[in-house]
Amino acid sequence: MTEPTFIPLLNSIAVNERKGEALLSAWADATRDTELEGVLRFVAIREGEHAAAFTKRLCELGHAVCEETAYQVFDDFEGLCAFLASDASDADKVARFGGGDDDGRDPFRGFLNDVTIDPDTGALLGRYICEERDSGRRLKAQYQRICAAASGTADDDIAALTAKIDALAAQIAELKALRSVA
Repeated sequence: MTEPTFIPLLNSIAVNERKGEALLSAWADATRDTELEGVLRFVAIREGEHAAAFTKRLCELGHAVCEETAYQVFDDFEGLCAFLASDASDADKVARFGGGDDDGRDPFRGFLNDVTIDPDTGALLGRYICEERDSGRRLKAQYQRICAAASGTADDDIAALTAKIDALAAQIAELKALRSVA
């Protein structure tokens, strides 16, 4: 039997999902933003589950996870982990972690092109792709919220809303005054 050509892909996913879990957990432990913390913990749990599922699949196929041969997604993993665990602002962490930048290309587009993928591996990859896309959307929404708050956009929106409420309150006071005169 020939060696499946998708083994390096499964190995790289297992290695990098474990690292993703560690990075997101470190950030979740350090943030004071409860909304961000919830999303980070959710995605970190998902990353850990992916790492375990792909490790298990490799084992079922007779292979062990090998970090040395895996494609490395994170440059300076240890430094990034220490930074995310630090007391740096969440906005600085977003900038360093990637900020949810999206170049419009789907990084998972070619994952299922290998015609030697068996049904069990295909099902695992399909679930993984859908969950990764969902995790990306969740993180991107948090990145955008944090960046808006850091740039003062949120403060500007609150100030505009406050001005509208003040104007509405003045109109209500005028109507009350007219009603009491009539």
